[in-house]
Amino acid sequence: MPDMTNTDKTIKIKKIGIFDSGIGGFSVLSELFKLMPKANYYYVSDDANAPYGPKSDEFITERSFYIAQELIHQGVELIVVACNTATAASIDLLREKFKDIPFVGVEPYLNAYYQIPEGLQKKMMVLTTESTGKSERFKRLKERLDPDSQIDHYSLKNLARLIEDYYHHPNQDVEFEKNIEDELSFLKSQHYAYAILGCTHYPLVRKQIEKILDLKAISPCSHVAQRVVDLTTKTDEIRVLGPGPSEFFNFLSTTNNLWIQKKRESLLGPFKGK
Repeated sequence: MPDMTNTDKTIKIKKIGIFDSGIGGFSVLSELFKLMPKANYYYVSDDANAPYGPKSDEFITERSFYIAQELIHQGVELIVVACNTATAASIDLLREKFKDIPFVGVEPYLNAYYQIPEGLQKKMMVLTTESTGKSERFKRLKERLDPDSQIDHYSLKNLARLIEDYYHHPNQDVEFEKNIEDELSFLKSQHYAYAILGCTHYPLVRKQIEKILDLKAISPCSHVAQRVVDLTTKTDEIRVLGPGPSEFFNFLSTTNNLWIQKKRESLLGPFKGK
């Protein structure tokens, strides 16, 4: 009787593109490594133009088009806009311009309010960058998912920049911790039970946010990763034994515009284990 544990059917290794203004999208990429370890990942950090927050929607959309074109040139089959600001400014236009490529955006996970069991305290806020908070897309999202204004909203001016700077210059631990505490200090007296993290940089310091504010932080990153899986995995695919996942992912910084390979295990840098 033939061995039915093997099959001649093979699965093409998936190529997934991801971009952000910096390293915030690493919080999404780390979840994708868990769910789709064998995929090939192409990550663009637009650090030459970071942060996106003070930039106009037109500028962010122009950058998003440029980066999407570069990722398509690399042969990706789906692009994750792993930046709340870029999602708010440009994802509709990206879908209109590049009709053959699925785009997955990142938005504050306001649905979390309805997933907390009845009877538990629901004092909840959502934290965003200033740009996301001012965007029409966010305003429409909040009106649709939180019509009774049960979720308070706060914009943080500096947190994303502090996280980005620390990733590249991780020697100032004490100063970094103090800067985060200073940035969040105005919220301490509010005694929230939950904070929705509305910027992909924020989950990189999730534990610090929880400790400083004595609450539970909620990140959309695992849901975004699951959406990528749903869009790229066909129900009739047969999973077969084969080579394990690569040790590396492909990375481009717009500061030097050179594709390099980075080790997956180094993804979170100074935030690993925090």
